[in-house]
Amino acid sequence: MECPSHPAPEWASHIQPAIEALLGAAPGHRNAARARLWRLLHASLFASLRAQAGRVAPFTHEDLEDLASGKALELLQQAEGNRWTTSGHGPREVAGFVTRVARNGLIDLARRRGREAPLPEDAEGWDLAVAGPVEGEVGPLELTIADEFLAGLRECVMGLTARARQVWMQRVVLDRPSRETAGALGLSVANVDVVAQRAREALAACMGRKGHSVSSVHPRAFVALWWRSEPQRWADEAEGGEEIA
Repeated sequence: MECPSHPAPEWASHIQPAIEALLGAAPGHRNAARARLWRLLHASLFASLRAQAGRVAPFTHEDLEDLASGKALELLQQAEGNRWTTSGHGPREVAGFVTRVARNGLIDLARRRGREAPLPEDAEGWDLAVAGPVEGEVGPLELTIADEFLAGLRECVMGLTARARQVWMQRVVLDRPSRETAGALGLSVANVDVVAQRAREALAACMGRKGHSVSSVHPRAFVALWWRSEPQRWADEAEGGEEIA
Protein backbone atom coordinates (compact mmCIF):
# COMPACT_ATOMS: atom_id res chain seq x y z
CA MET A 1 0.00 0.00 0.00
CA GLU A 2 1.14 3.56 -0.63
CA CYS A 3 0.43 6.69 1.37
CA PRO A 4 -1.55 9.50 -0.19
CA SER A 5 -0.01 12.94 0.30
CA HIS A 6 -3.11 14.41 1.97
CA PRO A 7 -4.33 13.61 5.52
CA ALA A 8 -6.24 10.37 5.91
CA PRO A 9 -10.04 10.65 5.98
CA GLU A 10 -11.79 9.69 9.20
CA TRP A 11 -13.16 6.41 7.83
CA ALA A 12 -9.68 5.05 7.19
CA SER A 13 -8.99 4.67 10.92
CA HIS A 14 -12.11 2.52 11.44
CA ILE A 15 -11.49 -0.20 8.85
CA GLN A 16 -8.89 -2.25 10.72
CA PRO A 17 -10.95 -2.37 13.98
CA ALA A 18 -13.97 -3.43 11.93
CA ILE A 19 -11.98 -6.24 10.28
CA GLU A 20 -10.69 -7.39 13.67
CA ALA A 21 -14.22 -7.34 15.06
CA LEU A 22 -15.45 -9.52 12.19
CA LEU A 23 -12.61 -12.04 12.46
CA GLY A 24 -13.04 -12.28 16.23
CA ALA A 25 -16.84 -12.36 16.27
CA ALA A 26 -18.67 -15.35 17.72
CA PRO A 27 -20.84 -17.24 15.19
CA GLY A 28 -24.01 -15.61 16.48
CA HIS A 29 -22.59 -12.12 16.00
CA ARG A 30 -20.73 -12.64 12.74
CA ASN A 31 -23.52 -11.40 10.46
CA ALA A 32 -23.80 -8.14 12.39
CA ALA A 33 -20.03 -7.62 12.25
CA ARG A 34 -20.05 -8.44 8.55
CA ALA A 35 -22.81 -5.90 7.92
CA ARG A 36 -20.93 -3.18 9.85
CA LEU A 37 -17.74 -3.74 7.86
CA TRP A 38 -19.64 -3.80 4.54
CA ARG A 39 -21.35 -0.48 5.35
CA LEU A 40 -18.01 1.09 6.25
CA LEU A 41 -16.34 -0.19 3.09
CA HIS A 42 -19.28 0.87 0.94
CA ALA A 43 -19.25 4.42 2.34
CA SER A 44 -15.46 4.65 1.98
CA LEU A 45 -15.48 3.39 -1.59
CA PHE A 46 -18.41 5.58 -2.61
CA ALA A 47 -16.60 8.66 -1.29
CA SER A 48 -13.46 7.66 -3.21
CA LEU A 49 -15.42 6.90 -6.36
CA ARG A 50 -17.27 10.21 -6.27
CA ALA A 51 -14.01 12.14 -5.76
CA GLN A 52 -12.35 10.53 -8.79
CA ALA A 53 -15.20 9.85 -11.21
CA GLY A 54 -14.98 13.18 -13.05
CA ARG A 55 -11.34 12.55 -14.00
CA VAL A 56 -12.07 9.17 -15.62
CA ALA A 57 -15.41 9.31 -17.48
CA PRO A 58 -19.04 10.40 -17.00
CA PHE A 59 -20.79 8.19 -14.42
CA THR A 60 -24.24 8.33 -12.86
CA HIS A 61 -25.02 8.12 -9.17
CA GLU A 62 -26.33 4.61 -9.80
CA ASP A 63 -23.02 3.66 -11.44
CA LEU A 64 -21.11 4.73 -8.36
CA GLU A 65 -23.53 2.96 -6.02
CA ASP A 66 -23.20 -0.29 -7.99
CA LEU A 67 -19.41 -0.05 -8.07
CA ALA A 68 -19.20 0.73 -4.37
CA SER A 69 -21.45 -2.22 -3.54
CA GLY A 70 -19.49 -4.66 -5.68
CA LYS A 71 -16.07 -3.54 -4.50
CA ALA A 72 -17.20 -3.47 -0.86
CA LEU A 73 -18.34 -7.08 -1.16
CA GLU A 74 -15.03 -8.09 -2.78
CA LEU A 75 -12.98 -6.48 0.00
CA LEU A 76 -15.27 -7.92 2.67
CA GLN A 77 -14.79 -11.44 1.30
CA GLN A 78 -11.03 -10.94 1.00
CA ALA A 79 -10.80 -9.65 4.59
CA GLU A 80 -12.92 -12.50 5.91
CA GLY A 81 -10.74 -15.02 4.06
CA ASN A 82 -7.50 -13.36 5.27
CA ARG A 83 -6.59 -12.45 1.68
CA TRP A 84 -6.62 -8.73 2.50
CA THR A 85 -5.47 -7.19 5.74
CA THR A 86 -4.81 -3.64 6.89
CA SER A 87 -2.83 -4.80 9.91
CA GLY A 88 0.45 -2.91 10.15
CA HIS A 89 -0.73 -0.18 7.77
CA GLY A 90 -1.68 3.28 8.99
CA PRO A 91 -4.87 5.14 8.05
CA ARG A 92 -3.14 7.03 5.23
CA GLU A 93 -1.97 3.76 3.65
CA VAL A 94 -5.45 2.26 4.02
CA ALA A 95 -6.98 5.35 2.40
CA GLY A 96 -4.49 5.10 -0.47
CA PHE A 97 -5.38 1.46 -1.04
CA VAL A 98 -9.13 2.10 -1.05
CA THR A 99 -8.63 5.06 -3.38
CA ARG A 100 -6.71 2.86 -5.81
CA VAL A 101 -9.36 0.11 -5.69
CA ALA A 102 -12.02 2.72 -6.45
CA ARG A 103 -10.05 4.22 -9.32
CA ASN A 104 -9.36 0.80 -10.85
CA GLY A 105 -13.08 0.06 -10.67
CA LEU A 106 -13.92 3.28 -12.50
CA ILE A 107 -11.36 2.61 -15.22
CA ASP A 108 -12.49 -0.99 -15.67
CA LEU A 109 -16.11 0.14 -16.06
CA ALA A 110 -15.17 2.87 -18.53
CA ARG A 111 -13.19 0.41 -20.62
CA ARG A 112 -15.96 -2.19 -20.56
CA ARG A 113 -18.36 0.39 -21.90
CA GLY A 114 -15.87 1.36 -24.58
CA ARG A 115 -15.64 -2.25 -25.73
CA GLU A 116 -19.43 -2.43 -25.83
CA ALA A 117 -19.59 0.24 -28.57
CA PRO A 118 -21.22 -1.02 -31.82
CA LEU A 119 -18.83 -2.54 -34.38
CA PRO A 120 -18.30 -0.82 -37.77
CA GLU A 121 -20.84 -1.94 -40.34
CA ASP A 122 -18.81 -1.56 -43.55
CA ALA A 123 -15.28 -1.45 -44.96
CA GLU A 124 -15.04 2.33 -44.63
CA GLY A 125 -16.06 2.11 -40.99
CA TRP A 126 -13.40 -0.50 -40.31
CA ASP A 127 -10.77 1.61 -42.08
CA LEU A 128 -11.61 4.58 -39.87
CA ALA A 129 -11.57 2.43 -36.73
CA VAL A 130 -8.17 0.92 -37.55
CA ALA A 131 -6.67 4.29 -38.52
CA GLY A 132 -7.87 5.97 -35.34
CA PRO A 133 -6.02 6.00 -31.99
CA VAL A 134 -6.22 2.62 -30.26
CA GLU A 135 -6.43 3.72 -26.65
CA GLY A 136 -6.80 7.49 -26.79
CA GLU A 137 -4.27 10.07 -25.66
CA VAL A 138 -2.08 9.64 -22.62
CA GLY A 139 -2.71 12.32 -20.01
CA PRO A 140 -1.43 13.05 -16.50
CA LEU A 141 -3.91 10.64 -14.88
CA GLU A 142 -2.84 7.73 -17.12
CA LEU A 143 0.84 8.45 -16.47
CA THR A 144 0.25 8.64 -12.71
CA ILE A 145 -1.58 5.30 -12.71
CA ALA A 146 1.19 3.66 -14.75
CA ASP A 147 3.86 5.13 -12.47
CA GLU A 148 2.09 3.82 -9.36
CA PHE A 149 1.69 0.40 -11.01
CA LEU A 150 5.40 0.20 -11.85
CA ALA A 151 6.41 1.31 -8.35
CA GLY A 152 4.24 -1.43 -6.90
CA LEU A 153 5.59 -4.00 -9.35
CA ARG A 154 9.18 -3.14 -8.46
CA GLU A 155 8.40 -3.61 -4.74
CA CYS A 156 6.85 -6.99 -5.50
CA VAL A 157 9.81 -8.06 -7.64
CA MET A 158 12.14 -7.10 -4.80
CA GLY A 159 10.20 -9.57 -2.64
CA LEU A 160 11.40 -12.47 -4.81
CA THR A 161 14.73 -14.21 -4.29
CA ALA A 162 17.65 -13.31 -6.54
CA ARG A 163 17.22 -16.50 -8.59
CA ALA A 164 13.48 -15.98 -9.05
CA ARG A 165 14.08 -12.38 -10.14
CA GLN A 166 16.68 -13.47 -12.68
CA VAL A 167 14.40 -16.17 -14.12
CA TRP A 168 11.45 -13.75 -14.25
CA MET A 169 13.58 -11.15 -16.02
CA GLN A 170 14.87 -13.61 -18.63
CA ARG A 171 11.67 -15.56 -19.30
CA VAL A 172 8.90 -13.01 -18.72
CA VAL A 173 10.43 -9.59 -19.39
CA LEU A 174 13.01 -10.42 -22.06
CA ASP A 175 11.04 -13.45 -23.39
CA ARG A 176 14.15 -15.62 -23.59
CA PRO A 177 13.58 -19.36 -24.29
CA SER A 178 13.64 -21.68 -21.27
CA ARG A 179 16.68 -23.55 -22.61
CA GLU A 180 18.66 -20.33 -23.10
CA THR A 181 17.69 -19.11 -19.62
CA ALA A 182 18.61 -22.44 -18.07
CA GLY A 183 22.07 -22.35 -19.68
CA ALA A 184 22.70 -18.76 -18.61
CA LEU A 185 21.67 -19.36 -14.99
CA GLY A 186 22.98 -22.91 -14.54
CA LEU A 187 19.52 -24.43 -14.02
CA SER A 188 17.57 -27.21 -15.69
CA VAL A 189 14.88 -26.32 -18.20
CA ALA A 190 12.21 -27.83 -15.94
CA ASN A 191 13.46 -25.80 -13.00
CA VAL A 192 13.34 -22.60 -15.05
CA ASP A 193 9.72 -23.25 -16.05
CA VAL A 194 8.69 -23.97 -12.45
CA VAL A 195 10.45 -20.89 -11.06
CA ALA A 196 9.01 -18.66 -13.80
CA GLN A 197 5.45 -19.84 -13.13
CA ARG A 198 5.78 -19.46 -9.36
CA ALA A 199 7.30 -16.00 -9.81
CA ARG A 200 4.33 -14.98 -11.98
CA GLU A 201 1.88 -16.27 -9.36
CA ALA A 202 3.74 -14.57 -6.50
CA LEU A 203 3.85 -11.24 -8.35
CA ALA A 204 0.16 -11.45 -9.28
CA ALA A 205 -0.77 -12.09 -5.64
CA CYS A 206 1.49 -9.29 -4.43
CA MET A 207 0.07 -6.77 -6.89
CA GLY A 208 -3.46 -7.85 -5.96
CA ARG A 209 -2.75 -7.15 -2.29
CA LYS A 210 -1.54 -3.69 -3.27
CA GLY A 211 -4.77 -3.03 -5.18
CA HIS A 212 -3.14 -2.83 -8.61
CA SER A 213 -4.88 -4.12 -11.73
CA VAL A 214 -3.31 -4.59 -15.16
CA SER A 215 -6.57 -3.52 -16.79
CA SER A 216 -6.32 -0.10 -15.12
CA VAL A 217 -2.98 0.75 -16.78
CA HIS A 218 -3.01 2.60 -20.10
CA PRO A 219 -0.76 0.62 -22.53
CA ARG A 220 0.93 3.70 -23.98
CA ALA A 221 1.58 5.17 -20.55
CA PHE A 222 3.04 1.86 -19.40
CA VAL A 223 5.37 1.64 -22.41
CA ALA A 224 6.43 5.27 -21.93
CA LEU A 225 7.50 4.61 -18.35
CA TRP A 226 8.56 0.94 -18.46
CA TRP A 227 12.14 1.18 -19.69
CA ARG A 228 12.64 4.52 -17.95
CA SER A 229 12.19 2.59 -14.69
CA GLU A 230 15.22 0.42 -15.66
CA PRO A 231 13.61 -2.97 -14.93
CA GLN A 232 16.74 -4.72 -16.23
CA ARG A 233 18.47 -3.63 -13.02
CA TRP A 234 15.81 -5.10 -10.72
CA ALA A 235 17.23 -8.62 -11.03
CA ASP A 236 20.62 -7.47 -9.73
CA GLU A 237 19.45 -5.59 -6.64
CA ALA A 238 19.41 -6.81 -3.03
CA GLU A 239 17.82 -10.20 -2.38
CA GLY A 240 14.21 -10.22 -1.23
CA GLY A 241 11.86 -12.50 0.63
CA GLU A 242 10.62 -16.08 0.56
CA GLU A 243 12.33 -18.71 -1.55
CA ILE A 244 10.63 -19.68 -4.79
CA ALA A 245 11.95 -23.10 -5.83
